[in-house]
Amino acid sequence: MARTVIGGYHHTPGPEQVLFGMATSFAVTIATSRTLNYVRERRRALPKMRSLARLLLEIPSSSATRVHHFLPGVAIGFAVGGTALLVRPGRLERVLSLPLGVGFALTTDELRLLVGRNDPYWGRGQRFAHAQGAVATLAALSIGADIVRRGRHQPQDE
Repeated sequence: MARTVIGGYHHTPGPEQVLFGMATSFAVTIATSRTLNYVRERRRALPKMRSLARLLLEIPSSSATRVHHFLPGVAIGFAVGGTALLVRPGRLERVLSLPLGVGFALTTDELRLLVGRNDPYWGRGQRFAHAQGAVATLAALSIGADIVRRGRHQPQDE
C-alpha cells in the first residue's frame, strides 16, 4: 500500500501535490487548534458557566489588541506565499505548501477577531472553524484518493 501511495504521489501533477499539502496541513492545523482550545477551556474552573456566559454576553472587545495566533498565522502565510511566488516551480513549492496551509489555517481560525468579535471560539465561530476543517479534510481526502488511484495504475518497480 505504501508503494502505491508513493508511486501515485510521484505521478501526480505538481499543482495537485501542492493543493494536497496545503489542504492536509490546513485540516490538521484546524483540528489541532480546536482540540487544544477545547481541552484548555475544559480544564479551567466552571467551564460550562464560562461557555454560557460567552454565548450570552458576546461583549465587544476592549481597546486592547488580542493577538492570539492571528498575527503569526498571517506572517507565516504571507512569508511562505511570497516565497512560493518568487521561486521557480519545482520541488520547493511542494514543501512550501505545508507551512502555507498552516499559515492560512491559523489566520482563518482567528477570522472572528479580525471582524471585531470578542470570542471566536464559541458559538458561530466554533461552527465556522469546524466547517473550514471539514472542507479542507474533504479536499485532502479527494486528492488523496486520486493519488492512490494513480498509484494503482502505475507499474510497480522492484
